[in-house]
Amino acid sequence: MDHALSWIGLAAIGLIVWKLIARVWEKTNQKGLFALPPDVMLEPQPFLTDNELLLYNLIRMAVQDHYLVFARVPLLRVIRVEAQGRSRLNTLRRLALKYLDFVLVHPGSRVVEQVVQVDETSDEDTGETAKRREIQTIVQSAGIRMTTLKLDCRYTVQQLEEILGVGALE
Repeated sequence: MDHALSWIGLAAIGLIVWKLIARVWEKTNQKGLFALPPDVMLEPQPFLTDNELLLYNLIRMAVQDHYLVFARVPLLRVIRVEAQGRSRLNTLRRLALKYLDFVLVHPGSRVVEQVVQVDETSDEDTGETAKRREIQTIVQSAGIRMTTLKLDCRYTVQQLEEILGVGALE
């Protein structure tokens, strides 16, 4: 009798383990298309604000003969992390959700030569200031020039050529 109860207990434990493994396997190997829940609605939204678009167009005109201009680029798309093990993983996690406002790419080498960040925060917003400094440190340590522009300032194309260092190249 005790022997039979032991076998039944082992069979029950085996069945539970089998069900748990099957459930984990299903979640990791989901097949088919993503099904949007019925209570969720998706709508397109503007990619840039009006002021950001104005600044983008001015930057593009200022550097059009020298660089390709891209907006809202993930930081990890611009730099390569050379490390092993835990330090690589920690660095990638730290950089994962950070974006660069504008990136100037040399059309021949396809390498980012300059990053333009937009300063749109007030002086008391220390969280954004710290985030901006962290991005600046990362970009500069990768050997990429960093320029910060004020969003509320009105620039001319000539001013931007000078600020971005392309006016003297002609």
